[in-house]
Amino acid sequence: MKIRKMKKRKMKKIELILLGMLLLLLTTIILNISIALDLKIVNANIIKAPDKDNMSINNQRQQAFSRAHFDLLQKQRLYDYSSSSSNHTESKEHDMKSMASRNVSKPTLLRQAVGLEPRIQCHSPEKNVPWILDGTCMKDPHRSIFSSASYKRTCGLCGNGAEYLRELQEDIAKKFAKKCKELVVYGAALGSKYEQWMRSSNFLGDHSIKVVRRHGTCFFQFVTDVDHTGDLLSSDGSQRLIVIDPSRMPYKNNRRNTKILKLNPGLLFPWADRVIWQDAKLLQSNHGNMPSPRGLPSDYLLHFNRTVGRYGVCSSYMGLPPDKASVGDSSTVSFKAHCDAIIASAEKRPTVSDDLETLRLQCQHYEEMHSNEALQSSQLFYNQHPLVDTAFIVYDMRNSTCRKFNGDFGCSWLSEIHCFSDRDQISFPHVLASSGLRLSPHMQVSGQEYRDRIYINEKQRPMLHIAKRGCHWYYRSFSRCVASSNTHIDEEMIKDNETPPTTTTTSTKPRVAVIVAGTLNRFIFDSALKNLIKPMKKRASVDYYVSLSTARMKAYRSDSGYTDRLQPDPTLPSSSVEDFVDIEEYIRTKIASLASSVGAVYLQESIDIDSEPMLIARRERALQEHPDEDPDSRFPIIDNRNAAISQRTANANRNLLRLHLAIQSLWKTATNWENEEGFKYDYVMFLRDDSLWLKEFDIRNLLSKGGDIFIPACDARDPPLQPSEINDHILVSRRDTADVFGNYYSELSKKDVKACMKLLPDDLTKGGKRGCNSEMLLKWIVDERNITVTKLGQSKLPFQRSANVKLPDGSNVPCFHKFCQSRKHPLTFTNESNAIKICKQIDWKKVFEIK
Repeated sequence: MKIRKMKKRKMKKIELILLGMLLLLLTTIILNISIALDLKIVNANIIKAPDKDNMSINNQRQQAFSRAHFDLLQKQRLYDYSSSSSNHTESKEHDMKSMASRNVSKPTLLRQAVGLEPRIQCHSPEKNVPWILDGTCMKDPHRSIFSSASYKRTCGLCGNGAEYLRELQEDIAKKFAKKCKELVVYGAALGSKYEQWMRSSNFLGDHSIKVVRRHGTCFFQFVTDVDHTGDLLSSDGSQRLIVIDPSRMPYKNNRRNTKILKLNPGLLFPWADRVIWQDAKLLQSNHGNMPSPRGLPSDYLLHFNRTVGRYGVCSSYMGLPPDKASVGDSSTVSFKAHCDAIIASAEKRPTVSDDLETLRLQCQHYEEMHSNEALQSSQLFYNQHPLVDTAFIVYDMRNSTCRKFNGDFGCSWLSEIHCFSDRDQISFPHVLASSGLRLSPHMQVSGQEYRDRIYINEKQRPMLHIAKRGCHWYYRSFSRCVASSNTHIDEEMIKDNETPPTTTTTSTKPRVAVIVAGTLNRFIFDSALKNLIKPMKKRASVDYYVSLSTARMKAYRSDSGYTDRLQPDPTLPSSSVEDFVDIEEYIRTKIASLASSVGAVYLQESIDIDSEPMLIARRERALQEHPDEDPDSRFPIIDNRNAAISQRTANANRNLLRLHLAIQSLWKTATNWENEEGFKYDYVMFLRDDSLWLKEFDIRNLLSKGGDIFIPACDARDPPLQPSEINDHILVSRRDTADVFGNYYSELSKKDVKACMKLLPDDLTKGGKRGCNSEMLLKWIVDERNITVTKLGQSKLPFQRSANVKLPDGSNVPCFHKFCQSRKHPLTFTNESNAIKICKQIDWKKVFEIK
């Protein structure tokens, strides 16, 4: 009986084994049929499609198979970076488990198991160079899992091919690991031109002095020392020069060798917490011993916190700008436009890429690979246009999650470059689209191309940041632009790292801050560009700060017939998004086109005065004293002659408070920038939003005068100014007195404005019912502060406060909203400006056919 039972058990085991083998055979047959069908469909598509690039049928089959396989892989390509600390092996068994943990389909798993990866035809002129970045000896190697060229490569310094890089890494660590652990900023200058410049007296100047003062010398440049000078420091001592031997690097092309140094910082600086790549070209300046004209940060830790720290990501890149060098004449920043621009440039300058044909094929390859609109990766690639300028990259290496992500991303990126062109900006959007990341849902709004973008993984963790393209260094305000507005973290770090004003600048040009506040609806921009900033730039360094509210505010004289029909400067483009972020980019590009910088552009629906503590307290007191009145009717202007005037005055007060609170916010930004960069402005211009500049402004008219502040004399005005008034349409201050006017909101809030009213004659106060207007308040404060006022003829400040009025047919008519003239040096008008009328002299009822 026992023997029979044993035989039965043995037979069952044999049956189970045979059944398992049969199932495996059936699975294999099904898999082969599936692959054959894929290839048959691909073959049919190739035969039907025209041979666009005169490629052989074999090559087309190979590319089509790669795409078919890639599509299968992309459908569920997810990657859990939170498990990056788990051990990895090179075995096929591990690969199967790893792919299964990412929910990759079984057919894909089986293809991976038998070693079928995308059969991409590499076109690189150095495609036969061995892959030296072997990571197989590492516990947790970086992998090229986002690469279409090969997802099986690892990145490390294990094999014999990486011996030289390993020696380099060890040497750097021995000298700098302890000193520079907190922050490393590095680049590469592989060539005689850059190396000679780094050793010249014009290298960086003031900018590098501030950098060294804050960070020491943890700034590195890889050089080849082609001139055999043996120098280990740049001429100003800011850059540690690390000499490499090009003959021991894998590629003949130094641009490709640079990518090995650039795209995976964990290989050479595995001990660093924060790493920033900065192209050597960004440090170049034609301005000699002056700060960087591109607006590079002098506080790199602060910049790290403004990008990676602010968004909690592992890496941060700069969005590609809509510039001719980036996208040619295209109206959009797209992958095709960028490819076309690079190819066109390469046709003119062969040094742009080491192989033009490879560049063409790579662009075509990515466009074909991401043509399936149903895939998330294709939607990211084509719809979101994640194009970047890779000259400045910020990496967070402080935790295993980020080290793993940055390492895998860089390894995949290097794999693409090894197989295709040496232009890393071409391969970046493909690697990002293949990474499984997606745009954060709250950033999927209209106008996303103008905004910062955050890409998250499947666990909703932010992983990668692309800064808004309007902050690009082409626009000369890079480090300021990426900063959020007046954040607490900014203020604390600036205070901790404040740099005393530097006196080493050799330029004799004064530095001028132009501060403009008001509403977008009244904003006049084009004349300021042509007649204020452009001529002033010839003799001064100009920074432009502007704050505009986009909501319509009730005007002081809303019954004037035209104030409810005002429109923005007709030269401004029409905004396509609700928050006008495209207008911000337009302002930045226009200011930069005049070789000037933008200090800040704030566009918000309205200035929130209701949450301001000083005003809240003042309103509470007003309601206790006058419970039946509007709490804003007596501050800062008082006019209670009747109920209608009282309400009109309350509206005017709110507008005036918004104006000065906006100016104070801009001034805070400007003084933060002074502290951060270690300088002081020489002059500050405070302007209204509606200033129309009719002729070119010559700053020499101020430089040759004495006095603390400069204002229009306006002594030929109708009606004339009172002795207790000074004109407040524009105010130019020397830096020593500028804080009074930059902080004018706080200055007013601390005052008892009744004290100003007591200085007025009875015929103006109307028995205590009428107090000081804005021009009287200004004179009162100036006199109290013993500030010396210099009054200039209107031709020396050739502007008028104006309005653009929208007519019934949609056209625009300008008029002078507030007209000022002087007896001495009056403003003369051109034929064009002479045609502009004073607004209150126009019969608006007739214009608008109001009965």
